[in-house]
Amino acid sequence: MQRVLSVRLTALAAVLTAGTLLSGAVPAAAVSGPVAPSTEKALAATVRVDIGDGARACSGTLVDARWVLTAASCFVTDPASGAAPAAGAPKEPTKVTVGRPDLTKTTGFVTDVIELAPYAGHDLVMARLKRPVTDIAPISLATAAPTAGETLRSVGYGRTATEWSPLTAHSGAFRLDTVEDGQVGVSGQDGATLCAGDAGGPLTREKDGSLQLVAVNSQSYQGGCFGQDATETRTDGLAVRVDDSATRAWVQETKDRLREVSFAADVTGDGRSDLLIMDEKGTITVRPAKPTWASTPGSLVYRFTTPAQWSAGWQNFRGEEGKGRLYFADVNGDKKADLIVHETNGDLSVRINKGTYWDNGTRWSAGWQNFLGHEGKGRLYFADVNGDGKADLIVHETNGDIAVRLNTGTGWNSGTNWSSGWQNFLGHKGKGKLYFADINGDKKADLIVHETNGDIAVRLNQGTYWDGGTHWSSGWQNFLGQPKGSLQFSDVTADGLADMWVWSPDGRIALRSNSGHNFLITEGDDYI
Repeated sequence: MQRVLSVRLTALAAVLTAGTLLSGAVPAAAVSGPVAPSTEKALAATVRVDIGDGARACSGTLVDARWVLTAASCFVTDPASGAAPAAGAPKEPTKVTVGRPDLTKTTGFVTDVIELAPYAGHDLVMARLKRPVTDIAPISLATAAPTAGETLRSVGYGRTATEWSPLTAHSGAFRLDTVEDGQVGVSGQDGATLCAGDAGGPLTREKDGSLQLVAVNSQSYQGGCFGQDATETRTDGLAVRVDDSATRAWVQETKDRLREVSFAADVTGDGRSDLLIMDEKGTITVRPAKPTWASTPGSLVYRFTTPAQWSAGWQNFRGEEGKGRLYFADVNGDKKADLIVHETNGDLSVRINKGTYWDNGTRWSAGWQNFLGHEGKGRLYFADVNGDGKADLIVHETNGDIAVRLNTGTGWNSGTNWSSGWQNFLGHKGKGKLYFADINGDKKADLIVHETNGDIAVRLNQGTYWDGGTHWSSGWQNFLGQPKGSLQFSDVTADGLADMWVWSPDGRIALRSNSGHNFLITEGDDYI
């Protein structure tokens, strides 16, 4: 059966709206022939993109657990205008079907697109998924340039010669007729062509048993596509290259850019740490932790309930270079986490938890402009070190010294030195990291040491110092912070012992409960 990929061509005679299913503007979208063994992996990673107006559909490629790469023109009502989609949340609801080459089946899953990140001047956009895809391997971007005469394969969900909106993906071979900066000219082989619905789909090569994404379909003459003029027989098309270093860098930067800043802290005062999320606009939402009985008898899992907005306007306090920082800890001893605001001028203010918001706050300290955790700077932590129920200030100098400043009720005292030699644990790039939380249930914060080799050791609080420590866990070398995963330690099981929260780069959260000498795997949740 003939099958084509949907692509928009401004340089070709017929200008087509990529992926549209409207009768007045039909992009290329069909590839012919059965799926060859070399495209089985591509089928799994090729996705269908359905725009919320019900009139447009495209194809795309899973390039990360949380990201689909497709054509920017899919998200523009009039692609011929050359307009690019706006960055941020799509104006129209968009769904992506992943791992379902036969749309009549229930394999794979469907998730929403929550963000569009267009590539300026190119018919490319990264679409961020609400839920990560955990059981399908993404396709890697090619690093070797395409060559004229090379044959690539493509998979798409666009029209065929006989179907307006087929329910199965098709594949076909395409020869590279021209190779230019930024794009390739292709022609369908053995009856393959690009039709409406195939825009954004992949052109791939197989090398050493793995699949590589070389280009993304953009435009086509759509010869032989259903609904196309019978006199049009050309199967030529254009695709946007993704092998060049600039495009690959854009894809990586898009994936790595910090979007949400998340925290684990007990805001509700029930003894269970809740999930706090601050988005790019500075809005803070709280999702209380809720234990739920699992299917396994006697086993609890932890979910986070519907988010409620507590505060807004903190876009300059996301901890990025040159920005302020926020912390959450119980400062006044009422068992509910307060908001501590760290200004770039070094001021520290405390905003007291009022149950559904934090008050306007009062200034508690000043002079901490060199302790915002940025590269080359010191770092502050807030945790109850002396067991009086109120968060103390822990100061980590760039020379490795750690001092504890006790909470006086309106500020923190001048402090005493508790430990030295931690200059390589400030959480900077390539360095280890420290955390402070009550691991053994004596209500005093212990020191958790995260080595760059992935080892985690616990050093117990001895009243004026932390002991020599014991090894608790290994294998966490990829969880030392952006753009990698990250760890936090706080009590979610309400047993008085700090548990380990594991944040994966794709947004998943796993919880590992404190057993007294290590952290046990506990089912957790995902968040957007």
